[in-house]
Amino acid sequence: MKTHSSSAFHVIYVLLLVTGPVPCLAQPRSVAAGDPKTTWTRQDNIDGRWNETDVGPCLASVIGTPAGTIAKGLSVRVGDNEEGAVAYDLQTGSFRAAWTGGFLKFNAYKFGVVRTPQIDGDVAIATPSANWPQARVQYRGMLQHGRRVVLNYDVDETAVSESPWAYARESTTLFTRDIEVGPRQKTLHLAVLDGLPNVKLGKVAEHPAARVEHGGKLTAVVFIADPTQTRLATGGSALTVLFNPSATTTAGRVIYWHGTKETWPTFERLVRDHVRPQPLRNIQKPTKPVWTETIITRGVVDRTDAAFVVDSIALPFDNPYKALMFVGGHDFFSNGDIAVCTLHGDVWVVRGVDDRLEKVTWRRFATGLHQPLGLRIVDDKVFVLGRDQITRLHDRNGDGEADQYECFNNGGATSIRGHDYAACLETDAQGNFYYIRAHEGVCRVSADGRRHDSIATGIRNPIGLGVGPDGTITAAPQEGEWTPASAIIDVKPGGYYGFGGPIVTPTRPLGYDPPLCWMPREQDTSSGGQVWVTSDKWSALKGHMLHLSYGRCEAMLVLREKVNGVAQGGTVKLPIRFTSGAMRGRFNPRDGHLYVSGMRGWQTSAARDGCLQRVRYTGKPLDLPTALRVRPNGLAITFTRKLDAEYSADPGGWHVEQWNYRYSAAYGSKDYRPSAPDKVGRDEVKIKSVRMLNDQTVFLELDGLKPVMQMHVKFAIRSADGAPIRQSIYHTIHAVPDK
Repeated sequence: MKTHSSSAFHVIYVLLLVTGPVPCLAQPRSVAAGDPKTTWTRQDNIDGRWNETDVGPCLASVIGTPAGTIAKGLSVRVGDNEEGAVAYDLQTGSFRAAWTGGFLKFNAYKFGVVRTPQIDGDVAIATPSANWPQARVQYRGMLQHGRRVVLNYDVDETAVSESPWAYARESTTLFTRDIEVGPRQKTLHLAVLDGLPNVKLGKVAEHPAARVEHGGKLTAVVFIADPTQTRLATGGSALTVLFNPSATTTAGRVIYWHGTKETWPTFERLVRDHVRPQPLRNIQKPTKPVWTETIITRGVVDRTDAAFVVDSIALPFDNPYKALMFVGGHDFFSNGDIAVCTLHGDVWVVRGVDDRLEKVTWRRFATGLHQPLGLRIVDDKVFVLGRDQITRLHDRNGDGEADQYECFNNGGATSIRGHDYAACLETDAQGNFYYIRAHEGVCRVSADGRRHDSIATGIRNPIGLGVGPDGTITAAPQEGEWTPASAIIDVKPGGYYGFGGPIVTPTRPLGYDPPLCWMPREQDTSSGGQVWVTSDKWSALKGHMLHLSYGRCEAMLVLREKVNGVAQGGTVKLPIRFTSGAMRGRFNPRDGHLYVSGMRGWQTSAARDGCLQRVRYTGKPLDLPTALRVRPNGLAITFTRKLDAEYSADPGGWHVEQWNYRYSAAYGSKDYRPSAPDKVGRDEVKIKSVRMLNDQTVFLELDGLKPVMQMHVKFAIRSADGAPIRQSIYHTIHAVPDK
C-alpha cells in the first residue's frame, strides 16, 4: 500500500490578479484604475465617485420627490444650459417634479446603488397624482436627439409623445412639456396640476392658464393648443386638459412656472417668447452622437503553463466621462464584438478582442439605464435588464450610439427598497427571456415582450441564474434569513425556495422546495450566475454546468444527478480566479472560450471595480471529478482521466464529513450534526472501503449512507501519470437509491 506524502496534497491555482497599471495606447490616462486591493473592508461601502460621472441627458432610477417616491422613475436634464431637470413616473406616464439647480446627487454608501438618488436643486413643481387618471398607460420607450429626449407611451390605445424642456431669463425658469396626442375616439384627460389649493382659471399672454398663490409664492400653468380640440378644466385642487375626440393628432404645450409676484412680469415675457409647441418630429430623429471618444486599452494574455488560463480584457477605468466600470453583464454580436453593461447605467461596445488583446477599443453606446445587471444580444440587438424594465436598444443612424431606448417589457414590479435588483438576462431555445429578483423570483418574459410571468419564488437576494441548452433553469440565492447557506436551485415552475418563511403543503413538508445543492461559506460566500459548457474547445467538460462565485471570484464545476426523480448535486472548484466578483459567464461562439464579467459592490474578495476576462482551456491534462453518483451504500466519483489505481484506492487519501443546516429566520445557519440534530458540529463519515470501478471511477463504500444537506468529500490522490489531485466536493444528498 502506498503512503501519502505532503506533495500529494499540492494543487496549483491560476491566479491572475493585476495590481499595477496597465498602459493605455490612446492617451496617457491609466486604464487600470478602480482602486485595486485584495480584501473587502467596511470602508469600501463608502464611495462617492458616481457623483463625478457624466451620467448623460437622463437617468432611470427610483427617485424621491416631495410628492412621493417613484419606483420606475426617469430624471431628465432640460434647457440649453441644463438650467433645470424634471422627473417622470414611467409606469403611469406622469410628469411628477421639476427643479432648478443641479441634477441628482448619489449617496456614497455602497457606491450609490443602495440609497435612492436625491434631487439636487430647488423643486418648483411637484404633483402627486397620475397624469392620466382612470386610463391604462403603457410606456413604449424613449428617443434621444443629442441631449434631448422624447417619451412615447400609449394611453388607452392612443399614442402619446412628449418632450420636456426649460427656458430661463433673469433667474426665472419655466418648464415646458411639448405633447402630441394621436387620433382618438374618446376624450382623454391629462391632469397637469394637482394638490394645490384654490386653482383658478385665467389667462397668461392671452392663453388659457391657471394661477395659484400659496405659501407666499405663485404657481402658474399655461396650456397652448388648438382650442377646437382641447379645453382646460379645474376642480378643487386639480387642473386638467381635456383632449376631445379627434381623427387627427393634437399638438400642445404645457408651461409650468413657480416664483414670486416680483418675477411674474419676467414669466409673462418668457411665455410670449416660447408660445409655440415645438414639433416633435424635429427631435425624434437621431442626430450627432453624444459620446464621441473611443478609448483604447491593452489587455493581458495569460502565458501560464496550466490547463486553464485567464486573460484580462482591460476595462477603461479612466475615461473622459468618469464613468464607473462595475460590469453587470455581457454578450456577443455576430461579428465578435462585445456589449457590456455596467451597474451605474451604461452600455459599452468592445471591439478588437483577439488572441493578443493589444488594441481593444471601447465606445460608450448607451447611458441612463436603471442599474442594469443583465444583457443579452438577440439578432444583433442589445437587450438590457434594469430594475425597471427590459430595454431594447436601437442605433437608428448607425453612428455607434443608441438613440432609441425601446421598452421591451416593464411588467415586473420595481421595488423601492435598496437591495431588490433585477439580474441576469438569459434566453431559452424558444426565445423567452429570464431574469431574477428577490421579491418576484425567477421571471419569464415571452419572446415578443408581451407577457411577464413569475415562475418560481422564495429566492433570497439573487444576482444570478442560468438557462441550459435543454431549457434547464437554475438560480442561486444568497445566505441569510430563511436561507441557511448559499445554494444552487434547479428551478421548477411553481417552486418556492424558502425566503420569506415556510409555506407547508402536502407536497412541500419542509415549508420550502430544497435546492439542487447547498454550499458552505468555504465554498461560496455570495453566488453569481451559472453557465453551461457548449464549446468543443472545452471537450472534457462539454455539457456540464459551471457556477460562478461573486464572493470568492471563482468558478466551480457543478456535479448533477437525479435519484428517484429528485435532482441533487454538488460543486468542485476549478483552478481559476477572477479580479472581480464573477457574475456572468458566456461562451463566445466564434472562438469557443468562456468570457466572464463581474464587479464589486458588496462583500467580496474582488480586487477591482469590475472585470471582463477570458478563460481558455489549453488542452493540458485536467484532473477533476466530473460526476458523483450516489449508490445505496456509497459514492461513485468519476474523473476526467485515468487514475493511479493503487494510490487512488487508498482509504488514507479520502475523508468524508457531513452536516445539516437549520432553516429559520436567523441569518444563515450553524452546522448541525446529523447524528445529534441539536448539537453544533459535523459528523465524520466512516469509509468502509475504497475501490476502482474502472480506470477513471472510484467507489467509496460509506457506513450508513442517508440523505444529508451537506457532505464534504475531500481527497488527495494521483492520476495515472503521477500528477497529484487534491480537491473537495461539497455535495447534497436528497435521496439514496434502493439499488
